[in-house]
Amino acid sequence: MKWMRRLLFAVALLVAVLVAAGLLLPRLVDSETLRSMLVIAARTHTGRELTVDGEVRFALLPRPAVVLPRLRLANAEGFGEEPFASLEEARANLRLWPLLRGRLQVASVHIDRPQLRLMVDARGRSNWADLLPQPQPQPAPPARGPSTSGSVMSGLAGRVGIGQLTLREADILWTDQASGRWARLHDLDIALGALDPGGPLPLSASGVIDTGDPQRSAQLELAATAQRAANGSWRAEDLRLEAVLGGAPLREALTLRLTADAGFDPAQTRLRLRRLMLEGDPVQLRGELTLARGDDAVPVLGAQLHVERLNARALATLLGQTVTTADPQALTRIEGDLDIGANASEINLARVDLAVDGSHWRGTARVSDFSDPALRFALEVDRLDLDRYLPGEPAPAQHAQAAGTEPTPAAPAGSPAEALRRLSRLDLDGTLNVAALTVRGLSFERVALRARSGDGQMTLQPVSASLYGGSAEASAQVDVRRSEPALRLKLAATDVAAGPLLAALTGKDALQGRIALGGELTGAAATGDALLRSLNGTARLSSSDGVLKGINADRSICKARAVMARTRDKDAEECDPSPDTRFSALRMSGPIAAGVWRSDDLMLEQVRFRPGRFYRITGAGTLDLASSEIDYRLKASSVRRGADRAAQEDAHEAPVPLRVRGRPGAFKVQPELKDALRDEAVRRLQEKLGPKSDGARESSGKTMLRGLFGR
Repeated sequence: MKWMRRLLFAVALLVAVLVAAGLLLPRLVDSETLRSMLVIAARTHTGRELTVDGEVRFALLPRPAVVLPRLRLANAEGFGEEPFASLEEARANLRLWPLLRGRLQVASVHIDRPQLRLMVDARGRSNWADLLPQPQPQPAPPARGPSTSGSVMSGLAGRVGIGQLTLREADILWTDQASGRWARLHDLDIALGALDPGGPLPLSASGVIDTGDPQRSAQLELAATAQRAANGSWRAEDLRLEAVLGGAPLREALTLRLTADAGFDPAQTRLRLRRLMLEGDPVQLRGELTLARGDDAVPVLGAQLHVERLNARALATLLGQTVTTADPQALTRIEGDLDIGANASEINLARVDLAVDGSHWRGTARVSDFSDPALRFALEVDRLDLDRYLPGEPAPAQHAQAAGTEPTPAAPAGSPAEALRRLSRLDLDGTLNVAALTVRGLSFERVALRARSGDGQMTLQPVSASLYGGSAEASAQVDVRRSEPALRLKLAATDVAAGPLLAALTGKDALQGRIALGGELTGAAATGDALLRSLNGTARLSSSDGVLKGINADRSICKARAVMARTRDKDAEECDPSPDTRFSALRMSGPIAAGVWRSDDLMLEQVRFRPGRFYRITGAGTLDLASSEIDYRLKASSVRRGADRAAQEDAHEAPVPLRVRGRPGAFKVQPELKDALRDEAVRRLQEKLGPKSDGARESSGKTMLRGLFGR
């Protein structure tokens, strides 16, 4: 049993040596010497003074440990007395047995309340520039030989490691005195486990980022397990990040959760996120994202994203923006694909393929120069109901009366001057093609337009579309350099179905047939009646083979002729029972002033109830564009069409003066019989007076009838 006694003696001796070392070693290590070593090392590597507030302690039992007191590293010259960096306490616990075998194993490192103050002064100098390594000429790389970085790390793998590294309540503050901006990362807790270069690295962190002004904040929680590869790159297949965003412009906290397979290549300074998934209340997307260092060390971002769900309306509400649309469900369903490229000066949507509220958008878009944004786009969409996205119509006054309250007077249509001024300052140039477009009830097909803005002006030129079976071309320009934005509009449309067009504009299809119209107008860039009443310019309209609904000029003329026939003891002809007016041709043109269109050349050829005859109605009058009210004084002449299809005015039927007034659906046609009866009486007197000259007969007839008709 001698070997047993010897073994016990050896163990007892070793324990005694360790106990003695644990008691004597802290006394043999001079604290002042350790402090001086720290100060000299800091001065050598940073050129700054390190202040050590307390004793540097070394302990062997219960485990070897080095404990550092409060440390403060001086700030750069000219940045005040506040330390550049500091910590309250740091402790490194060592493992004894690996140390005895030649392996450095740190059981844990704990750092309490480290602080870092990063500053940029008013002249643009930073307080960390002197700590950065100065660029040195790079020697030519050796022709052969493997990289030493990987071999060094491989040599250290399994021999040098840290079991756990924790930072508690870290605080980093960045301020820029030149711009007044600042950012702070505080309450930062970091835990790193198993810091062995050859093994996996568990990581967890949490903290709060604040910025201002106005103040914004983000509460972050991060978890991952990183693994270093032989080529020096890192990968974390289980990256998880949760962020709770708050502050302006958010009305309430927004929680986002991100998961990804992350990889980082230090040699290329490239971060790549595969199998990326971002989820939150208003959004859910997946895809891939790459962030790398581009030319001149400018970060470059690329992403291929599939938007599974985006509620832009809810997101805008969270951002403090009020979205007012006629359809309360507008902008709530967005999904599709985006290819994004971005750098410090540009965001490029290289591919847009989105379904927005059932409409399919495709194309490209780019925003550059964020200080003075320039927007370029080329988009196409299969169908777009713009009325869904326009502000809803105000409730009618009768709704208020039904509720027993006094109706509120309708507010005048306001000018969108501020919105137009903001748009006009934007450098914009793009094209948009819409297969089917609805706006203000109007339906367009195959719409193609180009939009431009900048320097206080906006243009839509050219604009082409199919409109109710016909075609239309237009151009519009808005000039906001004046006190009130001004509008200039050119329009030309041909072969358009009038009924659906008027039904969309006024709610009544008062005219049916194919029409052509055009004009050049100027006015205020306003909305509603304010726009219509500001219009000035010229307009023209023509139509053929149509119907004026709700008005029968033939019947009114027929009744007037019946009165005139009785004065000649003749039988009246049968009148057209139809409530509408059928016509073969309609033409009118003239100037528009303050929203009132005056035409002095109106001509309408009305098909009569009697075959082979029609009325040629001519005259002048006005159309109020805002109220749709007309007031025309016309003359209806009876015309015969011969066998050769030539038209000839009927000399046996006197023209009938008419006055047409009212609005669509409530037109009134009033024959002015006083003039008609006078002309008929003159005609009869001329027949009785015999063969005198035309001037003499007319003069005699008018003299005889002046007393009767007051002329």
